[in-house]
Amino acid sequence: MFLVQTKELLLIKIQREDNKPIEEVEKLKEIGTLALLLVLVFGMMVSGCVGGGNIAETASSIIESYTNTESTPKETSSEIPTETATETSEYASWSNPWDSSKPIKVGNDLYLISYIKYKYRVRTEEGGPIYEYEIEKSRGKTKIHVYGTKIDMETGKSEKVDIGEFEVYEYYGKITPISGKEMNETFEYRLWVLKNDEDVDSMFLFPSLDFFTLYASLYGGGENTVGLWIKYGDTVIELYNPGAVGEMGVTPYSEGDFNLLNKLSDIEAIYLGWVNFYTFGFWNILEERDIYTNTKGSEGILGYQYNYEINPDGKITLGGLKFRVSNIKWTYQVQGVTGQGEATIAANLPIPIESKGVFIAQGVNVFTHVKIEDIKFEKL
Repeated sequence: MFLVQTKELLLIKIQREDNKPIEEVEKLKEIGTLALLLVLVFGMMVSGCVGGGNIAETASSIIESYTNTESTPKETSSEIPTETATETSEYASWSNPWDSSKPIKVGNDLYLISYIKYKYRVRTEEGGPIYEYEIEKSRGKTKIHVYGTKIDMETGKSEKVDIGEFEVYEYYGKITPISGKEMNETFEYRLWVLKNDEDVDSMFLFPSLDFFTLYASLYGGGENTVGLWIKYGDTVIELYNPGAVGEMGVTPYSEGDFNLLNKLSDIEAIYLGWVNFYTFGFWNILEERDIYTNTKGSEGILGYQYNYEINPDGKITLGGLKFRVSNIKWTYQVQGVTGQGEATIAANLPIPIESKGVFIAQGVNVFTHVKIEDIKFEKL
C-alpha cells in the first residue's frame, strides 16, 4: 500500500510540472526519475524484494506520460521591490533545491556542506501522533580496512581476510528517535566509495535514508563502491568489495541481517513524510522567483492552483556564515490534492532552514516538519 501511495504522489508531482517550458524538460526528467527510483527502491525493501526488476521501464513510462502533457496555467502576482541580495549570493532565486552536489557561494568564497543535523517531525495519518527524530548526515574522506572472503577451493572452507587500509570517501547517516513510533535505539550507516559521486552527493542532504544509494550498493554493486556498514542496536550489517581497491583474488565479504530495514516502521514513516514533501512541485516555482522581493502570487487554473507569499526577513548565521533569508508560505490544490506549507530559505542554500507542510490526497494525510539544528561547511 505504501508503494502504491508514493507512486501516485509522484505522478501528481509530475502532472504539476506540466507548465514548465521545453528547455526544462530534460532537467525534470532527471528529477522525476530520481524521485521514482527512491520510491520504488523503498517499496522493494519493505516488501522484501531484492531484484532491480522494471525500475527503469516504469520510470521511463511515467516520464514519457509527463512530457506528452500540454497545459499552460495562468499566473498573477504583485511584487514590492526590496533591496537586492549582495552579501551571500549573486543570485536571488532558490537555485538547485535539495541538490547538495554543487558548492554554495557566500561572498566570493565557495563552500561544500560537510555536515548537517535536522530536527525531523512527521505525522503519517489524519489525527495520528507526531513522531520526532534527530537526523545527522556527514561526508568526507576517511581511512578504513577493507575485508574479503578467501575460499579454499579444495576444501570449500572460507575465511574473512583483511585486505588492508585504504582511503575512501564516506557518506554517514544517523537517525536518533526522540519520540519514535517503534524505534528505541539509534540507526547508523556508512557508505564508502573510492571518490565522491555526483549522484550520491545530490541526495546527501535528504532528511531520510539514501535508499537509492544503499540499495544500489547492496544489490547493484559498482566499481566505485568499496563497502557499506549499517548498525541498529546489536544488529550490524557489513559489506566489502575488494575488487574496488584492486584485489581480485578474494571474493566480496558480507555479514549481518539483511532484513533489518524491513523491521523498522519508523524508517518508512520518515521516508513517507519526506517523499510527500519533496515531490510536490512548489520548490521548482521558487527557482523562477526573486525570493528577496515581497511577492504575493497565484498560479494555475480552476482545480489546479498554487497561491504563495514571499517575505524577506533579514539575516541569520548558520555554521559561522551569514545568510539572507525569506519566509515563504503557500497553499495549493491540484486535481483533488490539497496542502499548505511554510519555509524559511536562503537563495544560496539548497535546503530550507526550516520548513513544514501538510499533504492530503487519496487517503494520504501527512504532516512534515524539518528544521536545521546544526550545519558545517568545508571551504573549497
